[in-house]
Amino acid sequence: MKRTIFFDLGNVLIFFSHQKMCEQVAAYCGLDLELVKSLMHQYGDPYERGDVTNQMIFDKFCQLSQKHLDYETLMNAIGDIFEPNDPVISIAFKLKKDGHRLFLLSNTCDAHFTFASSRFPFLKSFDGYVLSYEVGARKPEKKIYEKALRIAGCRKDECFYTDDVLSYIETARSLDIDAEQYKTPHDLMHQLNLRKIL
Repeated sequence: MKRTIFFDLGNVLIFFSHQKMCEQVAAYCGLDLELVKSLMHQYGDPYERGDVTNQMIFDKFCQLSQKHLDYETLMNAIGDIFEPNDPVISIAFKLKKDGHRLFLLSNTCDAHFTFASSRFPFLKSFDGYVLSYEVGARKPEKKIYEKALRIAGCRKDECFYTDDVLSYIETARSLDIDAEQYKTPHDLMHQLNLRKIL
């Protein structure tokens, strides 16, 4: 019986916009949009690994803008980029009500998850979080899936994982984790029904 369900966060449970992030940061800092895009792209991987911190990002934008920026305002400009995918959130609540354990498995950074967890109370109903910036690995690296199983305390045959990025699903399958690419809420329900999870 599959009692542990791993959900990706971005574009599964909540939608996000990197464009909005860059526009908000550029507007607040008074910087060129293309410069902000280039910098956030450069920092993207190390930020999501936890090698670059919020403080380092803040210091860099203070330096570039030559302004005394407000830390919280900048973090909100970085983090306020999400909209809920309500049908999938409803599926997660049903799984939880039926006794399943819910875990996030997400490539994310501190600013994004801090904002999302404060904005979307449903995330508090999850049993645990496997976040790239905390575990020092990003999907599709095998290490993050191994960490996920350890954090959740479950065997491969006891879990199901869904993510919108096919390459992440393929790596999970190569490790014998049952996984399906997220496409639509209806398709996710179908995949869960096929497995008699819902």
